Amino acid sequence: MNETKKELGLFLLVTFLVTYGLGIIALIKGGLDEFPVARYSMYIPAIVVLILYLFVYKKPVFKNNDIGLKFKGWKYWFIAPITIFGITSLTFLISYVISPELILDKEKIISGANGFLDINNWTLSLIIIFLLNVFIAPLLNIFMFLGEEIGWRSFMTPRLLKLLNPFTAFLIAGFIWGLWHAFGIIMGLNYPGNPIIGNIMMVLLMIPIGIIFQYFYFISKSVFVPALAHGALNWTASTYLMFVFDNDKLDALIYGPTGITGLVIWWVFGIWFFMKFKTAYTKQL
Repeated sequence: MNETKKELGLFLLVTFLVTYGLGIIALIKGGLDEFPVARYSMYIPAIVVLILYLFVYKKPVFKNNDIGLKFKGWKYWFIAPITIFGITSLTFLISYVISPELILDKEKIISGANGFLDINNWTLSLIIIFLLNVFIAPLLNIFMFLGEEIGWRSFMTPRLLKLLNPFTAFLIAGFIWGLWHAFGIIMGLNYPGNPIIGNIMMVLLMIPIGIIFQYFYFISKSVFVPALAHGALNWTASTYLMFVFDNDKLDALIYGPTGITGLVIWWVFGIWFFMKFKTAYTKQL
């Protein structure tokens, strides 16, 4: 147990020092545009884990590793991104029901969809765009999302689960993951103009989303699965905001996957996935 605490403590110390260090430099220089290196912070958790495994713990990174770099659980490579696509879509659907004016007018949707793929059928264009963003884009950008998932899902949370009961472990994991985003939020990512409330919202969101991602990691034994789910979340949200919803009207604090609307939906699914995880995890003990 003491060894687990040391591993966890060293990982968090180095990860936050480097991430916050880059964030402070970016703030001093005037933002992410002036110091774009800070945009690559999402690679830091994985880099820290790999360095610790190779040079400190002398553990294998690929062969017989325990950080999920395995091509296993193939069906979840499809189930996870589809699930996240569905939940993300539901947050936008509920947002539309609450405020129909958030949808772009038909001409803009047609123009955007056909302009992107140059296909004369805008409905088919949208379907293809979503398929690309749910499956192809996360796969092509897999290293970007592994940058976070190796750190949070395959290293941090399993160690928290060794030390704490699942409920407490997930609360702390979500808090840490959310807090890690702090400087990005301060500099206008996700919640422009709302650095304080935005950080609170991010922490509250990362708890249920982290539970869902952790369930897929646990059930598949592969960190590639939550990485694909993470990619599906980011790309699905971006696609809706680019082709379907009016980004100027959509308040990120209220609507979509990052707003109050999304928060409620993520927590409903997060609780359900927590129960599934707890059952499966208890059986393994």
